[in-house]
Amino acid sequence: MSKGVSYQGKARHTGNNLFGDMVMAKASALEKGIHKIYVAAEENQELVDIIEELTEYVTPHPYRETIGLEKKLKNGGREDLLGNAIRYKSRFAGRVCKSQMSLTEQKVYVQILSHIRVSFDMFVLPRIREKAPASEVDAIVFEKIIEPAHSAIIEFDDAITKELILGMLFFLTGRCHLVWDETC
Repeated sequence: MSKGVSYQGKARHTGNNLFGDMVMAKASALEKGIHKIYVAAEENQELVDIIEELTEYVTPHPYRETIGLEKKLKNGGREDLLGNAIRYKSRFAGRVCKSQMSLTEQKVYVQILSHIRVSFDMFVLPRIREKAPASEVDAIVFEKIIEPAHSAIIEFDDAITKELILGMLFFLTGRCHLVWDETC
């Protein structure tokens, strides 16, 4: 059972406290990490807001059945993208996991994922629905999604590649935020 101390006014205390039978000095690395996150979240509402916003993108779309990236691309007649799509999606998923504690990276990912979702819905999806050739759809993806996102971020983080941005697109596809046909 956890006990807490409330301070009033400007009173504060930083250090190891004994609450019941828990001593932070003897806490495991996981417990210390969780404690740091809890303290940071209490002190930084922006961190909480960004985590909530990023969570919207990394969880499946709430109103669509999640059928996965492979089935989505097959249903959309884009099996030709499958090999690279899985690889790029996995690369981005790994990177987003590694950056969970970086507020800056989380903000960047939210901005890019939002750009991808809106641009896909506004420019790519209408052409898919009109049954445009795959080469035209790919050109629109590059022109309206990949190139602008990459150009916007490369000055600040030269580790973000066009492949990573494409991985973000496939990540959103796998989570049913992007629709390549009408089955999801």
